[in-house]
Amino acid sequence: MLDPTIAYTYFNYLYNSIDGYSVSHQARIGFNDKNEVLYGEVPPETWLKIMTRVDPKMDGVFLDIGSGTGRVVVLSHLLGDFKKSLGVELLQGLYQKSCEVKEQFEREVQPRISNHIGNRELSFLCQDIMQFDLTEVDFIFMNHPFKDRDLFVAMENKMLSELKSGTKIVTTIRALDNSAFKNLGSEKYEFSWGESTAYFYEV
Repeated sequence: MLDPTIAYTYFNYLYNSIDGYSVSHQARIGFNDKNEVLYGEVPPETWLKIMTRVDPKMDGVFLDIGSGTGRVVVLSHLLGDFKKSLGVELLQGLYQKSCEVKEQFEREVQPRISNHIGNRELSFLCQDIMQFDLTEVDFIFMNHPFKDRDLFVAMENKMLSELKSGTKIVTTIRALDNSAFKNLGSEKYEFSWGESTAYFYEV
């Protein structure tokens, strides 16, 4: 893990020229369910506060569901001690942008910090999350969970059936409904859309 000041410097270097909202808008053109796919960004300082509260296990696997341009995944790779930081994104345009950031990171940033991050993995997939195997995941982040209730319930059931005991989950805006998840409380943070609530759970 890097000192946060250094991590923010590299993160800003990678993302300052990227307008995620514009990329998201373009990525949604031609997508059938435009209103179902939402976009919002987590400031680096907010993500560090969330990670600190979660206190994820060392050498675990982090997954961002709906990873957009990859911001939270890259931050987790820089700030955390995960063996793998992974983002799964449905929209091709957003996924492609995250891959471009990864290529730039590996070319320009990783050589400078290799002594700090070792062989930890940074990865992005363009895939429907319902088709993704969650069994190796130790920490999940869901920003703007599904608006459709049936999809939301299906995702909860998938997590309960696939995630191992002790896996941590954080959602924003919408809390998990199923009481089978251990409720670890909630807290308000600043996001790109304003102040919002993050909900913390454990399987």
